[in-house]
Amino acid sequence: MSRCPKCGVEATDASKFCRQCGGRMSPAEDAETWRLPPNTEPAPGASPTMPVGPGQTAEPPAFLDPAYIPPSGFYEQAPPAPYQQQPVAPPRGKANISLGEWLANGWRVYAENWGLMSVAAMVGGLVSICTLGILTGPLLMGMYRMAFRTIRGERPELGDLFNFEGRFLQAFLAFLIYAAIQFGLPGGGKAGGVFAVLTFAVTPLLTMLLAFVLPMILERKVDVAQAINQVFKLIFSRDWLMWWIVGLVFSAIISISPFVCGVGVLIAAPWMVSSAAVAYAEVFELDDPNRTMH
Repeated sequence: MSRCPKCGVEATDASKFCRQCGGRMSPAEDAETWRLPPNTEPAPGASPTMPVGPGQTAEPPAFLDPAYIPPSGFYEQAPPAPYQQQPVAPPRGKANISLGEWLANGWRVYAENWGLMSVAAMVGGLVSICTLGILTGPLLMGMYRMAFRTIRGERPELGDLFNFEGRFLQAFLAFLIYAAIQFGLPGGGKAGGVFAVLTFAVTPLLTMLLAFVLPMILERKVDVAQAINQVFKLIFSRDWLMWWIVGLVFSAIISISPFVCGVGVLIAAPWMVSSAAVAYAEVFELDDPNRTMH
């Protein structure tokens, strides 16, 4: 047994502190005190555990040279020119009417696959006759698909002629409406001078209407009513006379072609479809319509 040197309370020999006053039962040595040299401080940014040797000063180490030094006169150069905004493309459905360019580019599109396009025109014509015109609209839409694939730099196939992609009914209705108006103009076989003039005046506009409605049904996946409404606003506008001239030229080429060597329609039909596809691509902004035209 031992006694606390402060309060005298008895405690066991194993006790280090008094349970009465909390004092140490036996005197202990003071912990070693570390003393820093005078005027010595840790360097800025140094870790708290970084050892500091005697005589080391608090001056930071010298920095290295910069990795990049601009050349002389760099800051005296003129500032870059301000951003020049590029001209905005014309909105959809509005473009310059360029009949000559459309015919020329349409011929180039046709010439790239002239054999395939002519065979497709022959097959489409025979199938249309055998089906009493029921498949005329969908097959024309298939011709547009072949022309668009050529414009995009792809290789068209004869199977594209019958690839309707669920748009068969809309293409059929578009051609049915066109045929109903076209054959209804002469007055049921009793055509006179007035009806002949009316037919001559309306047919070119109807030709352009069908020429844009079918590719719109194909490309934008819209129904026939939406396509007719949008194309109607374009054709029957203040530029209706120019559109009438374009339709007249397209119709005249198709009408005269059967009398050229008997097979001229096999060239004129795919050529006019390709020209109409080029016109549609320019007016309604098909993706990069002139990429493969060289």
